[in-house]
Amino acid sequence: MALCKGKTIYHTLLGIYKQQISTSYFSTNKVLSNMYKDRVPSVQSIGELNALCIDDKPVEKKIRIPAKSEFSSAVTYDPIVQKFINILMRDGKKEKTREIIEQVLENIKMKQIENYHKATTDAEKAMVVTDPLKVFHGAVENCKPLLILKTIVKGGSGYRVPVYCHERRRLRVGINFIIKTCDTRKRKVPLSTVLATEILQAYNNEGNAVGKKHQLHKECEAQRAFAHYRWK
Repeated sequence: MALCKGKTIYHTLLGIYKQQISTSYFSTNKVLSNMYKDRVPSVQSIGELNALCIDDKPVEKKIRIPAKSEFSSAVTYDPIVQKFINILMRDGKKEKTREIIEQVLENIKMKQIENYHKATTDAEKAMVVTDPLKVFHGAVENCKPLLILKTIVKGGSGYRVPVYCHERRRLRVGINFIIKTCDTRKRKVPLSTVLATEILQAYNNEGNAVGKKHQLHKECEAQRAFAHYRWK
């Protein structure tokens, strides 16, 4: 009986909470009413507010969507690094994964500084990039494929059809190439060291991760005879 009463109290409180929930929590397809409708027209009219809209969209029709939970206003926030952390994370150990990525960036920084001091001429030193984030972004960019293979069933048979890879999918596939390359190695060294080495190789358009991208492109080239099935 106590359990039933507890359930009743819980559902009652949940209903009160839903009625008083903040307006920043709503689905993306909901259009809020004009937030300026109660203002005095002499202070600021609707026409003046619509004139301030950059996208020429009336204030009443604007969709206000809350920021995603992974977004941050911190100066050090980088969306690609955050995406890499989320894909690399295992068993919800995000703090440990973040420490690994910080160690990876530190290793890249130390290696590039070492290469900078080994350079003998000013031209060679100018070619060395010491910013680890630029190296990281360049490595991910070199690993992103242009095409992927998609299985399409036609006439009871499955065909591997090359299709265009959109930007979000390209980013995820490129990151997966780097991570899977490091996971499949029989290593006796820390993961941060292996990742740093693979990222530096990918930045120079070398290594196994870039090889996976080239292999995927070769497979897409071999299956180009079925490319017309992508519209079916």
